Parts: sequence; C-alpha cells; structure tokens
Amino acid sequence: MSLGPAVSWLLPVRDGAAFLRGAVESALADSAPGDELIVVDDGSRDDPAAVLPADPRVRLLRQPPGGIAVALEAARAAARHPLLARIDADDRVLPGRLAAQRAAFAADPGLVAVGGGVRLHRAGGPPPAGMARWAAWMNENDPMVERLVESPLVHPATTFRASAVAAVGGWRQGDFPEDYALLLDLVAAGGRLGRVASPVLSMEDRPTRLTRTDPRYRPEAFARLRQAHLDAAGPPGAVTILGGGSTAAAWVGWAHARGRAVRVIGPRAGVPVGAAVAEGPAAMGRGAPGLVLVAIGVRPVREAVWDAARAAWPALRPGVDLWPVG
Repeated sequence: MSLGPAVSWLLPVRDGAAFLRGAVESALADSAPGDELIVVDDGSRDDPAAVLPADPRVRLLRQPPGGIAVALEAARAAARHPLLARIDADDRVLPGRLAAQRAAFAADPGLVAVGGGVRLHRAGGPPPAGMARWAAWMNENDPMVERLVESPLVHPATTFRASAVAAVGGWRQGDFPEDYALLLDLVAAGGRLGRVASPVLSMEDRPTRLTRTDPRYRPEAFARLRQAHLDAAGPPGAVTILGGGSTAAAWVGWAHARGRAVRVIGPRAGVPVGAAVAEGPAAMGRGAPGLVLVAIGVRPVREAVWDAARAAWPALRPGVDLWPVG
C-alpha cells in the first residue's frame, strides 16, 4: 500500500550540533525510504556534519549566516518531493506524524499546510504557565477562523504542499515572523490550513529559541501581519470591536487609520478604548455591526464574547465578517 506523497524535511540549524542528531534521527524514524532530510547549516560555529547519521536520505547544505528564512529557501530549492515537512534542530518528531499529515493532504486537496499537536517540555521543570497556555491554544484552535489571534500552526510541527509554497514565493525574509507570514500568504492565495488531532512534535521550551530572542517575533511585527491580512481579507466599511483593553484599543487605532467608522462594545459603557468610547454589553445585537472583531487577549473571555457575538448576530460568518483577533 502506498504511503502517499514523498516528503522533504527542511531543517535549518545554527550552532545546534549538541542536539541536532536527536532531531534528525526522530525524523528519519518516521520517514519512508523515499523521503529525504535536508539540513542547512546557517553559518554555524560548530560542525553539524560531525553529528549527522550516515543515512543516504540526509543531505547537508552550508551557507554563510543568513537567517532562518534564507536557510529554508535554500532547503526548498534543493527539495525534490511534493510535501515539505518542517522541523527545528531542538525538536523531536513523534511517531506517526507523517502518516497522519499525508492522510490529511490526501483526504482534502484544498489543504496547503497541515499542522499537529505539540508536547511542550522544559529542562529542569515544567514550562511556564504562559507557554503552557500557548501550547494548549495551538493544539485546539481552528486555524482558518483564528488565524488573526496568533500564528495558528506550530511551524516545526507543520507539513506544507510544496506547490502551494512555491506559488506564493516561499518563506519571505523581513522584519516579521517568517512562519506566520507564509501561513497568511498561503491563505490569501486561496489555500486552507488544517491540523491533525494527534501530537506530532515534542518541543523543548529553550530560553534561546528564536521566538524569545529575535526581534522579528516581537508583538508589533505580528500585529502588522494581522492588519495587512485583514486589510485584504475583511469587508470594507464600518467596524464593531468587542473588548475593552489594549488589544481592542490597538484595533480601534487600525480602523481609524483607515478611515473606517468604529463602534466599540465593551464590559462597561462610557469607558475610553483607544480613540473611541465603549458602549455597554446591552448594545450587543443592536444595529448592523459591519465587520466584527472580538479583540480580547484573554482566551476564556475572548471565547465567551465570541459565543455571545455569534448568538447576537447569527448572520455573521466566522473568518469572513466575524473574527477573533489578537
């Protein structure tokens, strides 16, 4: 029986020889004989070649330090297969990942990227509460509807359709998170994001992860990508923003900057929210809301208000004119 399309693993690394072998071996253990694993040494001061197993499926490319997007593009240019599976040097692939993701692609030709659940751990103790909440959301969100809350798929747990990545120009280098930019580019081009239910990656929460240390992953960079995506995807006209904190205030600023009429419904009437003043909860369901943004940072509260908005305005379409946003 066929295992499905062959897979090219893309693994960029810089100074990660101390843990690289475990990542490579875990990926190979989950791979078929025809798959391949492309390691890109992004200007390491150590020697990745010294720890790589002697397996014909493994290829090592070297480049001067260029960053993760440049390394991923080098790997993509060398990849020979129709599916591209991401992994980072300090992660471990869980058994069954590729089988589950291959099956998802086969069942739904419209999928361009398929993620999966992650198991988060940290040396010396449990992950911080904030990271645990992040992992829980990553394992449960609807990646199409909730793509403006946060990057909805864990990058090294995601496998991509190579033709779709090529069609949008691949991973872009810039002052923004390259993984989130690619997911939004894929959706903007008409693709859909999916996730398998099973955990597919064991992920160590290291203090040195790029998401903690690289300025391209700062909140403002994520916000610019969200706003640009909604500029293109959301309907024009008036905006109703549900929320009363800093997340709502930032979206009020976005709407005003684009000359859009703004209405805010918050927990208390008369309270300033950015450059607007909130109406109280009793206003929910009144009038034509236009584009509705549930702009609340705390997940349980956001989900409760989301449910209330859907009940109040049942004609709104999630991911079209009703969005949860971060």
